[in-house]
Amino acid sequence: MNFPRYVVAGGVSLALHAAFMLVANQSTALAMPAGNQSTSVAINFVAAPQPVPQQAKERVVEKTVPDKTTPQAAPEPAPQSPAKVVKHTAVPKAIPKATPKVTPKRVKPTPSKPTADTVAKSTDPIATPAPKPEPVKPKPAANPVEPVAASKPAPIVSSQGANATPMMVDRPSFVSRPVRPSYPRLAQKRGIEGVATYEVWLDEHGRQIKQILISSSGTAMLDQSALDAIKQWKFSPHIINGEALAHRVQIPVRFRLDG
Repeated sequence: MNFPRYVVAGGVSLALHAAFMLVANQSTALAMPAGNQSTSVAINFVAAPQPVPQQAKERVVEKTVPDKTTPQAAPEPAPQSPAKVVKHTAVPKAIPKATPKVTPKRVKPTPSKPTADTVAKSTDPIATPAPKPEPVKPKPAANPVEPVAASKPAPIVSSQGANATPMMVDRPSFVSRPVRPSYPRLAQKRGIEGVATYEVWLDEHGRQIKQILISSSGTAMLDQSALDAIKQWKFSPHIINGEALAHRVQIPVRFRLDG
């Protein structure tokens, strides 16, 4: 028999009967006293019974109905087999054996056989710089030729040209009055004096070809001042027997302070 099941069903039925009795005993009293026109209403509030859950009712019905069938015996639990105790045996650690050190043997390199390319490269001639040729020393002449003394030039005519040495003329002739040389102020302050002599080469038309300093005044500033003045002079052609000839003249330019 399932004794706990019947105890629960009996407890539930008692609770339901007590609830129905409380509801039946509830009453509302309305008192109307005689001889008084005023009315009063008294209301007694009673707590409402708690609703029984649906599942509890179903359980009560199931428990109140007698079970005609014989109750089945609950299966007995199967006996549990005792747990096996496994003993762990300590496994001895393997001691590593000392391995002998192996020294690598030195392998002698075998000389490789020369290939055709290496043989060809080794047999190629190596370019060496060619030796520089030694300069050839000129041999001295057996019989040195002595220079011949130049003879005095003959009078030059106009057909010889400007490169030949023209004839010397003692007195020059001018187309216009010559420009007077300027005396440098620095030479005047220092009291420098002197005479600069130039030789002027002229063509057949009287035009100047070149100026040569024959004798210096001793000061460059005086020589330059004389040359600047001579370059501005205009000479007339030198005519002999109706023919104009190239000639040269020497002109002394004197610088002197008066007083």
